[in-house]
Amino acid sequence: MSMDPSKWISYEKLTSGTRQRIEAVYPYLKVENCVFQEKTSGVFMKQGNSVKIEKLLDPMRTPAPTAPRSQGNASPRVKRG
Repeated sequence: MSMDPSKWISYEKLTSGTRQRIEAVYPYLKVENCVFQEKTSGVFMKQGNSVKIEKLLDPMRTPAPTAPRSQGNASPRVKRG
């Protein structure tokens, strides 16, 4: 895990979506004692002067685009007889 020491930021500098997700999942977290890094692989946290880094959140998953369903023979069936 490559963590650039110069990229640790305070809670207030996280994006609003990330702050909302952290508050929902970790309502008890004392964010004033932590620094964070938002990466494409997730959101990471370090407390105070600790060297231990924890992954708080996985990256947001965007729903995969759905392919239109194949209609097969699009003409209506007519019952004969």
